[in-house]
Parts: sequence; structure tokens; C-alpha cells
Amino acid sequence: MYKWKRIAVVGILLIGILLGFAIWRGFPPFQLRSSQFPGLLSNAITPNPQSVRIEIVKSERKLVLYQEEKMIGIFKIALGFSPRGDKGQEGDGKTPEGSYAICYINDETPYVYFYGLSYPQEKDAKKGLEKGLISQEEYQNLMNASKNKSIPSWYTSLGGEVGIHGGGNGADWTKGCVALSDTDILILKKYLMIGTPVHIFP
Repeated sequence: MYKWKRIAVVGILLIGILLGFAIWRGFPPFQLRSSQFPGLLSNAITPNPQSVRIEIVKSERKLVLYQEEKMIGIFKIALGFSPRGDKGQEGDGKTPEGSYAICYINDETPYVYFYGLSYPQEKDAKKGLEKGLISQEEYQNLMNASKNKSIPSWYTSLGGEVGIHGGGNGADWTKGCVALSDTDILILKKYLMIGTPVHIFP
């Protein structure tokens, strides 16, 4: 009898852990909506990625989706583990601020989808050069990538591989990325493409 009680307790604990993990990741049917973060504002919206842009407001932990200059969605996000301030270098845990674009898409990631952003951009490269964090050659390579709208080097002291992805939005946990629930990143998938503008505000 004691053995079966232990098995039952372990089973309940495992179910609790799996349930907690599902809620964190935002798996259906655990997607929580509110007036502040309603998700898509209408299920009748036909995605048109060519006319989409994103605005992210870090202080409000929200991602706002626009299509043809009309707000069509508001989503809850999580940020880097040290969210205040602009990203300056690798390992600082900050989410960058400024104007970027999606430059890379990865659908083979533990976070469902990863939309890489064009960080570091021109202003990031200039700051990095002034602070002595990157060499003149690295600076020039970053400037060329920005000019050509290509993927910038993600392997300098400024850091890189910053993007928008799933994985859960319960608390600030990333290394500098913008994280949504898995459900929400699947919704955004229909609207995003290489070149989608992403504006990140403090």
C-alpha cells in the first residue's frame, strides 16, 4: 500500500510540474488573455506581412502588431533578465532599444520560432566603437551589414542573436530577446517576414 501511495504522490508531482511548464510556455488551452493583453483584436484579420510592423514597449512588457498602420494586436512579452536600459554588450541581459528589422528566421528552435533582429545596428556600432568594445574592422563590417540590410555579425563584444521567440512570458528570463507565449509566437508567424520593421522603446 505504501508503495502505491509513493507512486501516486510522484505522479501528482509530475503532473503538477508538467502543468506548470505548460502554463509558463502558454500552450493551449492555457493562454491567458486580458483587456491589457488581448492578443489579436479581431480573428477576422487577413494577414498581410508586406504591410506589418511591430512596436515593443519594454516598460509595459507589450508587443503591438500593426498592419497597414492599424493596430491589430497587443501581446504580453518577457525581456532580458536585466531589462532596464539599452543593450550595450554581450552578457548584460538587456534587450536593445531602437529601430531594427527581422533579418533571420529559425523554425528549428526549442522556442518554436526565432525571428532574429538586425542588432547591432548603426547606432549600436557607433557606441561600441566609442567605448572601445569593437575594433574599426568590426565597426565597418556592422555598418556595411546595416547599409546592405543583411544579418550583422552576432559575434562581437556587443552581443547578438537577439530576437523575438516563444518560450513563455511569465517573467523576464531571456539573455536579451523578446519572449512570448508559444501560442502567441504561432499567431505572429502568420504576420512576420524578413524585413518586418521592429521598433523597441524603453
